[in-house]
Amino acid sequence: MSKTVAFLGPEGTYTDEACYFYAPDDERIPFASLGLVTSALEDGKVDEAVVPIENSLGGTVIEVVDYLITSKNAHIIGEILLPIDHCLITRLGVQLSDIRVVKSKQEALTQCREYLSNELKLAEQIATTSTALAVIDLKESDDRTAAIGPRRSAELAGLSILKQGIQDRQNNVTRFAVLSSNSSVNPRSDKTSIAFDFDHADAPGLVYGALSPFADRGINLLKIESRPTGKGMGNYIFLLDFEGQIDEKHVQEAINELRKHTSTFKVFGSYPRATGLSVK
Repeated sequence: MSKTVAFLGPEGTYTDEACYFYAPDDERIPFASLGLVTSALEDGKVDEAVVPIENSLGGTVIEVVDYLITSKNAHIIGEILLPIDHCLITRLGVQLSDIRVVKSKQEALTQCREYLSNELKLAEQIATTSTALAVIDLKESDDRTAAIGPRRSAELAGLSILKQGIQDRQNNVTRFAVLSSNSSVNPRSDKTSIAFDFDHADAPGLVYGALSPFADRGINLLKIESRPTGKGMGNYIFLLDFEGQIDEKHVQEAINELRKHTSTFKVFGSYPRATGLSVK
C-alpha cells in the first residue's frame, strides 16, 4: 500500500534526494520548512517524514531534536546516511571562465570555500534559501550565473553539471531520520535513540550513574550529546544513541536503572541502523 512521506522541499534538495532513496514509489510531499514537515506528521496529514537530524560537519539539527523531545506522536523508524556531494551547476554550454555569480544556500557556499577561492575568485557569492531554489533560478538567469547543489537538482531542471564534488571536505555526510506516528518496533531494529535529563542537575556523578548501566551490560554507546533545556544555566538534556532494540531484556534493565536518576525520559525510537552510505 502506498504511503505519503513529507520532506523539506522543493524537489532537488538533499532531503528530497534522501526521501527519494527511501520511498521512490510512494507519494512524496514537499514542504517549505522543517516546521511544516513536522507539523504535517504531528497532525496526521502524512504517514511519515524524512528529516535531517545530524551532519558530520555541522552537528545535530536542533530543530528536529527539539521536535522529537516535545512530540506526542513521532518516532524514529529508520535512518539514511547520504553523502553531501556538491556540484557546480550551470546552463547548457556555459564555461568556467564565463561565471561571475554563484548562488546556493549559505552552508553550501561555506563548504565549497576553497574551490570558489581557487577557481571562481572573481565570482560574487549570493546566498539563497535552499540549494534547489538556486538551481531552479538558473533557468531564468544568464550564462554568467552558476549554482551549487546536488546532482538530482540538476537532473530535474535539465541543467549541466560543470564540476562534481567541489566541497572542501569529502567526508561530508548527513544522517536523515525517517519519522512515523506508528510506534511499532521493526524486528530488525538494532539501534535506539533516547533523551533524558536529571532531577538534580548539580549532583555529583550523575552522568556516570546514567551511563554505567549500559557499560555494565556491554551495550555499545554510539553517541552522547547534551544541549540546554532552556530552564536556566546548567540545565541540560542528554541525547543518547546505543546499539540494541528497546524490547531486549538487557536494554530494558539498563533503561530501568537510568530512569532512577532522571526527571525526563523519552524514547525517540528503535530502528535498523544504517550500515553504509546511501548512493543512487
